[in-house]
Amino acid sequence: MVAVFGYDFARWWRLAPWSTNPLMRGRDRTAALAFACAMAVILGLVPFAALLGSLTYADLDAAAARTSATTQQIDALVTSEPTLRSEDGAVFDHTEYYVTVAWEWPPGQRHSDEVRLPDEAEQGATVSVRVDTEGRWVAEPSSATSNVLLGIVAAVGFWVACTVVVLTCLQATRYFDRRARMRQWDRDWLKFETERGRTKGDSA
Repeated sequence: MVAVFGYDFARWWRLAPWSTNPLMRGRDRTAALAFACAMAVILGLVPFAALLGSLTYADLDAAAARTSATTQQIDALVTSEPTLRSEDGAVFDHTEYYVTVAWEWPPGQRHSDEVRLPDEAEQGATVSVRVDTEGRWVAEPSSATSNVLLGIVAAVGFWVACTVVVLTCLQATRYFDRRARMRQWDRDWLKFETERGRTKGDSA
């Protein structure tokens, strides 16, 4: 028996909406139909998630291309000792080196800013920084690999979030259906007890 999300597929197939079993109740068909619709929606979300991931990648790639086209890398002088800082990441904590650098761009206009470097750089060393047309420092454009990963994260996150919503609705439907079944069972049992008592009274 294969069970997914608390459902027994073999039992679901026997109680499917198209079953011709005369003993099936209307609630059984409704529950099976709700489960089939939920699975169809979850599977139908896959192409939408893929589209979202593709659009996210395209936007990030276009932004990186614009940054590369409108900025340039120039040499800057490290004017301070590097400082090692710990940053909280989404998956794990990592450390980065921060230094104060100075540069001239356009020629004759001096700028200074604190930037993050992938490796430690000693004071007085020359490093590359990216600046815009006015000489202001800008962050490096994201790499193609980073854009692909972010696109995948966006697609998977969208699909998982939507799937959780669908399954939550399905579980709520099962909960209220179960309560309705129990109330119906109590009414049927009370009716059975009442009618049995009357039959005994008549025979007496």
